[in-house]
Amino acid sequence: MDMNTDSRIFFCRQIVIVFGFLVLFTLFVMPAMASDRYVNNGDGSVTDTKTGLMWAAKDNGIPISWPDGLLYCQNYSGGNYSDWRMPTLSELAGLYNPEYKNKRGYHVPKLIQTSAQSIWASETMGFEAARFNFAYGQVYWLRRTYHGPTRVLPVRSSK
Repeated sequence: MDMNTDSRIFFCRQIVIVFGFLVLFTLFVMPAMASDRYVNNGDGSVTDTKTGLMWAAKDNGIPISWPDGLLYCQNYSGGNYSDWRMPTLSELAGLYNPEYKNKRGYHVPKLIQTSAQSIWASETMGFEAARFNFAYGQVYWLRRTYHGPTRVLPVRSSK
């Protein structure tokens, strides 16, 4: 073999090695980085490193009306913090992940447990309040006194 053939073989091997590295990085490192977006704080809360929001690690667990849900969030003291609140629609929508389903079939991050598909949001309009549905990724408006299978998930700014 001449010098040009050796150079071409060496160059091809380098391309294969770089390509292989990129494939491995895409398959293993990037998904791990994405899963690190949510951090378990070990105190019943989960921090979203992308938004800086801190979420309760689980919802209130029972059907709740919007006014009672608002009080629940305001009185929540998880992680020894007292500045919890009811999330906005856009904050709840930010949790929605169509690529993942929890054991109940809801599209929420793995570290957050929801016991119902719908979570109340802070937005209101007249006698109605908004809720976000994690089974379908949709917004629904119901009367604030509705006491069906809707939960509340406290949130706070961690920054």
